[in-house]
Amino acid sequence: MRLISYSLVALAFGTKYVIGQSEYQYVIAGSGAGGGPLAVEIAKAGYSVLLLEAGSDLSEDPLYQDPDKATEASNDPRTRWDFFVKHSNDSERELKYEHTTWRTTNGSLYVGLDPPREAHHLGVWYPRAATLGGCAMHNAAILHMPSDDIWNYIANITGDDSWKASEMRKVYEEIENCNYLPKGSAGHGFSGWLQTNQNDGSWLNNATDGATVLKAIAELTGSTGNNTGSAISDAELKALLNRDINGVEPNRDQMTGVFAMATHTDSVGRRFSPANYIKKAFEENPDLPLTVQLNAFLTKISWDQLQGPPAVMSVDYVVGPSAYKADPRYDSSRNTTAGFSWVGKELIISAGAFNTPQILKLSGVGPAEELMKHNITVVADVPGVGENLGDNYEGGVLSLASKPFEGFGKPYAVQLKTSASTRNRDIFLWPMNSAFEGFWPGYPSNRGPSAFTLPFVLMDSRSSNRGTVTLRSTDPFEQPEINFRFFEGDSDEDLQAMLEAVKFDQKIKSLLGSSGLAPFEELHPCTSEGKCTDQDIKEYLKLQAYSHHATGTCAIGSVLDSRFRVKGVNRLRVVDASVFPKPPGAFPVLPTFMISKKAAKVPHQKRVRYVDLYFEDIANATNTA
Repeated sequence: MRLISYSLVALAFGTKYVIGQSEYQYVIAGSGAGGGPLAVEIAKAGYSVLLLEAGSDLSEDPLYQDPDKATEASNDPRTRWDFFVKHSNDSERELKYEHTTWRTTNGSLYVGLDPPREAHHLGVWYPRAATLGGCAMHNAAILHMPSDDIWNYIANITGDDSWKASEMRKVYEEIENCNYLPKGSAGHGFSGWLQTNQNDGSWLNNATDGATVLKAIAELTGSTGNNTGSAISDAELKALLNRDINGVEPNRDQMTGVFAMATHTDSVGRRFSPANYIKKAFEENPDLPLTVQLNAFLTKISWDQLQGPPAVMSVDYVVGPSAYKADPRYDSSRNTTAGFSWVGKELIISAGAFNTPQILKLSGVGPAEELMKHNITVVADVPGVGENLGDNYEGGVLSLASKPFEGFGKPYAVQLKTSASTRNRDIFLWPMNSAFEGFWPGYPSNRGPSAFTLPFVLMDSRSSNRGTVTLRSTDPFEQPEINFRFFEGDSDEDLQAMLEAVKFDQKIKSLLGSSGLAPFEELHPCTSEGKCTDQDIKEYLKLQAYSHHATGTCAIGSVLDSRFRVKGVNRLRVVDASVFPKPPGAFPVLPTFMISKKAAKVPHQKRVRYVDLYFEDIANATNTA
């Protein structure tokens, strides 16, 4: 059977088959926030690019065009990859996580603390998206610029000033196409590929209880600067709902209070992801030297080791749906087709914080001790591969109001600075008229129209970069072992910051006493049983904190240099969320979009394969004869 690649023209306008090319100058594995835009940028520069995407294309599906349906999208078996992770090495602690997932004897999943007999413990569900556009297709589409300190930290540890916050802001301006500010507004771009938008606050005109909640939050945070003692006006509230969370103010990282929720959506609120950018690029240039192979899973990297550091020579991959065992539709009897490509210039891995270190280790790049344990030939001993797994801690307060909410309104953001932070705001939260308690198969239980949740994200934590991704076996289709090691080491300040976020949430409810919504029945972290001391809350948070923004497993400084190049080998880069030494802000998708553009600016030289020289010598000898 011949290898068939699908042109992106086919994806947008109908099926078109092209014979698989045996060599591409660039091969990129993963079409998410890192790999997708980078593939387009390199192809626009005139280089031939093969983009391998392990999933299919559902970018035209209404489910994926509406960010409000992120819950349904992340549970969709057509794109979902189910990873099950640990939060610690303490088996007793793991079994106290309320949304622990189990596989029952009939193959179904059970979530909870009282599984059926003989059920198999899986762990904490951590979904990823295998589809054109990656996790930018199933997320809530929130765009949040990390603090300047994150960028400056990378600049400091690498000595590369192009990572400074002032330079990274220029990168943001290059990629952004802002739909919510007047053209020319400082700190934003208006001609880039990434469509950005935010809700304009018009929902406030018809809000009732939603306006009451917003007023309470504005009052508690002092967002309006209203020191006259008079009631906060609707005009002041609307101004808050239009406040730019990604602005360029010199003190932006210290600013607190209510902000608009910025998203990667177009002018009418539809999701805009790397899939849109790829298709738009083909509309503008049908001859773009970019080939996208869907349902293609990278399995092997082959190396040229005849002279100098090992250099990428070729890649093997398989083509077929649901090849990876994390796919809930995986079937071991399903056939796949073998694919192969020589790599003319460079291989770029953009497979995410779980799969990127797995690919590197299976290809001989990683901690030598671990590789030898699995009888993998060590190509380069790079101890940091799979280390430094980080994430933001997430939690929240869930309550039931005394009556159903009426006119709750659209999402907006609230940023706080706790006593645990010496410099920047460190809590990002948002009110919801539904239950939100984390992530598990089929999440969440809605709890009805009186449900009130204030979920929060802890930014810039001190103890969330101690996790690991290690191999279970040499099977490229088997998920790795993932352990986040939450709250190991110095976690007191992180728990204090989260405690203060909980108390802020509880204070908001106390300010709603005359609204008809009170009294509230708090379901967690405090309960009707009265367990609500500071220590009780911290213990609950330590056991029940969740996350879904994995980063750091191929970090710049330990695994990569400042130009994304993997240390110890040639012609191999990593461009995805695994490159960040620390979790970048509340949501990593925007920083990953930015590093994708930065990676496109880095020039690379072709390294001649010695197999080419061999055949060239034969040709020269034949011609001479």
